[in-house]
Amino acid sequence: MKIKPHHFDKLKSTIETFLSAHGEKEAILKYETGDFPRSEQVKDLQTRFNFDLYYASGASKLVVDEIYQYANDEHVATALKKICPKVQRKY
Repeated sequence: MKIKPHHFDKLKSTIETFLSAHGEKEAILKYETGDFPRSEQVKDLQTRFNFDLYYASGASKLVVDEIYQYANDEHVATALKKICPKVQRKY
């Protein structure tokens, strides 16, 4: 992963703050049961969950402003895999 440690920590903090404010267990349950828009079209549930959290939390601003100066989407996806809670398709 090419993302610098201080940026990784900011990204992690942003997502964790969002989850604690909006309910981590509820978010996981919604995704595991397919209770989100266009769930029937999702091929990779974990990636969809990760990027939905990324956008909903506002972390995309940090990435665009600071991380994209030296990294790309693949690096961001790798960081999100390490940060976001795991989900399993149950629908």
